[in-house]
Amino acid sequence: MICITGTKDIKLERTAIALGKFDGLHRGHQILIEKIKQYKSEGLKAVMFTFDFHPMALLRHRPVELIFTREERRAWAEKRGIDVLVEFPFTEETSAMEAEDFVRDILVRDMDAKVIVAGEDFHFGHQRKGDVPLLKKMGADLDFRVDVCKKLQIETEVYEDGRPTGKKMMRDISSTLIRECIRRGDMEEAAKMLGVPFSVSGTVIKGRQLGRKLGMPTANVVPPAHKIMPPNGVYSSCTLTGPYEYHSITNIGLNPTVADDNSKRMETYVYDFSGSLYGQEIEVQLFRFERPEMKFKDLDALKNQIFRDKARTMEYFGTQENRT
Repeated sequence: MICITGTKDIKLERTAIALGKFDGLHRGHQILIEKIKQYKSEGLKAVMFTFDFHPMALLRHRPVELIFTREERRAWAEKRGIDVLVEFPFTEETSAMEAEDFVRDILVRDMDAKVIVAGEDFHFGHQRKGDVPLLKKMGADLDFRVDVCKKLQIETEVYEDGRPTGKKMMRDISSTLIRECIRRGDMEEAAKMLGVPFSVSGTVIKGRQLGRKLGMPTANVVPPAHKIMPPNGVYSSCTLTGPYEYHSITNIGLNPTVADDNSKRMETYVYDFSGSLYGQEIEVQLFRFERPEMKFKDLDALKNQIFRDKARTMEYFGTQENRT
């Protein structure tokens, strides 16, 4: 996969382009990606067009909590057979570009779009004046096709003041809705919209090695900056390293029993793995919130709770402990 980032100097030929912020890479986004891949049979390059800087961060002048970091999005796109990922610079100049200029100069002239794929509610250009009807009109004039994807919906719990009401309603699958689920720790609901469990990737660093002393070594990862994180607590998880996948228990938080500072950590006990993960890139998938973070009176109480967490996680995954 070719990744074009940090430049507006782009020259491509014969492309099918999927347009979107692609910050959630949810099931709706996946339909767009599958659409452009179908056009590869016509000799077109499958191009995923997004921005190298989330538009809302510039427009609202504050960081946006990312469901996928830039690095995670690149890995996701490559795994799914994208030919070219364009991370277009989002600047004041970009935000002021008229929709017609964006289509004519960027998509058609520079990227040679033969097909443009977008969601039915997609808006772009200055003051979000660009939309699907505009794309279709310009497509007729500039000789490109427009493939429109309908919004996917999901039945979700209705919350008021952060509490479930027992009522359900149909809502569009969106990155905003996924963020709501992640913030309240509803990982299973988030996974339904993402199509995969929410995950955090990073390099394993050395911690205080307390877990090793307890006979439960942990893989420590510092969550990426601006990555949205669920509430502090313990999660049933899976840890992916290379081609291998292991059931695990993940604690997100401040480790109040033993920590000597207020830095947030993600520590994962990969209980069916033996060996060292230091320095390796891992992906930790969070499947279910098990309990809030707790402070224990001593290390024995902490160790006993970890055994209970492990039993609950093994039950969740339908596994049983190997006995020798």
